[in-house]
Amino acid sequence: MTRDEQDRPEPTPAQRRRNRERAEARALILSSARDVARRDGWDAVTMRRLADEIEYSANFAYRYFTGRDDILLALVREGFARLRDSMESAATHAGPGPVGGSAAGASGTAAAAVRRAAHAYLDFAMAEPDLYQLMYGLGGVRVPATDAWDEGQAVGDLLTGLLATAGDAQPERHVLQLWATAHGLIALLVVGRVVVDADGLHALLEDALTDCLTRVLPGAETPGKIPDPTQGTPQSP
Repeated sequence: MTRDEQDRPEPTPAQRRRNRERAEARALILSSARDVARRDGWDAVTMRRLADEIEYSANFAYRYFTGRDDILLALVREGFARLRDSMESAATHAGPGPVGGSAAGASGTAAAAVRRAAHAYLDFAMAEPDLYQLMYGLGGVRVPATDAWDEGQAVGDLLTGLLATAGDAQPERHVLQLWATAHGLIALLVVGRVVVDADGLHALLEDALTDCLTRVLPGAETPGKIPDPTQGTPQSP
């Protein structure tokens, strides 16, 4: 605890109540924005539409956000923070079985941690497609990347650190390669250019992980049999 924190007076019950009410109101507005986007797309998210959605006056959301762009930016920042947390949790906590239907397995090795984090990225994108699309500009609305640069960079930094720990001499380069694969698979799925289930997507990502890790890491293990992704066949460009 810093000296400033020690000197700061404890909030009064009234202040705690106001802080709680503010947090609840912001959460309601953000949740309602996602509800609208799931039904009608991100272009449909407007301040007036949100007022109708939460059944408050048109000025209610302006008490907590400066406008629509401020709401979208808050969602993007929250999305990147949650994505990083999901990847970090997957990397540090090996489960009892394969990750996301892949053959990454439950291994304590540094290379396996990279695999688990990469598959967690894919799981997040498939579990929350509306939020992922907004984060990466796939939903018809773009939030400037510079506005959430630190939050987005934290995701790459996590994977970079895992690769470096595993012995990769050029982790930044290989993070870019792996991210391009994972994001590319999701983007192709979103626009309907591939027809493949979750297991198939994880299998395709696992192929890329195996190619990368066995090439750049000393003594990296090759996982066992992975699901056959040919259930879905990519369409021609």
